[in-house]
Amino acid sequence: MDSNTSSSAPLSPKWQFRFNFFNQHGAPSSPAFKAAYKQLPFGEKIKVNFNFFALFFSWIYFLILGMWRKALTILGLSIVVMVVAAFMPKAVGNGIAIAWSLLIALTANYSYYLEKVKGDTSWNPFAGMRW
Repeated sequence: MDSNTSSSAPLSPKWQFRFNFFNQHGAPSSPAFKAAYKQLPFGEKIKVNFNFFALFFSWIYFLILGMWRKALTILGLSIVVMVVAAFMPKAVGNGIAIAWSLLIALTANYSYYLEKVKGDTSWNPFAGMRW
């Protein structure tokens, strides 16, 4: 990792593993990432690509990590998603809410990597993802 990763607290082994994987294989949208990701055991796939805290706490977790711009973006989009879901049948609204939470959980790790390692302080929490 480069000098941009220095902060007041050292990264946990879990974050170091994630950051090293992103350093070696690039963004989740890159072919190198996809090929290397397929080779990982299931537990390490979850470690690299999914964040349980972000699943349950969404924008609050982003704010705790210091990604306030992305947190505000997620908060705003969450409000829009909730309003849209309110006008849908309950089952559809619940499905939309679950899908939204999963999307945030899938973007948190790479967003944090971009912020800490690459110095990317953009408002886009979905940068570098698979679409």
